Amino acid sequence: MTEQSVTALKAGEKARIVAITGQDVRTLRKLTVFGLLPGVEIEMVQTSPVYVLRIGNTELALDYEAAVGLAVVSCRQDKKEK
Repeated sequence: MTEQSVTALKAGEKARIVAITGQDVRTLRKLTVFGLLPGVEIEMVQTSPVYVLRIGNTELALDYEAAVGLAVVSCRQDKKEK
C-alpha cells in the first residue's frame, strides 16, 4: 500500500485514512470529533479553494494545513491488495 496525503486526491476519489500526523492538539481534537480516524473511508468532494471531505453523510471543509497531515491509501489500491 502506498500512503499519500489526502491533498493528493482528486474530487470523487475515495480513500481510507491510515494515519494523522503533524497536527497540534487542538486540530487533532477537531479532526477526531468529526470522525477522521485511522481506518475511516473518506471521499474527496472538492480540492479548491479548500479541501472538502465526505465522511458518511457529513461533509467537512479543511484548509491545507489540516488536510496535509491526513495520510490515506486509495480504496482502489486497498482493494487490489486484499
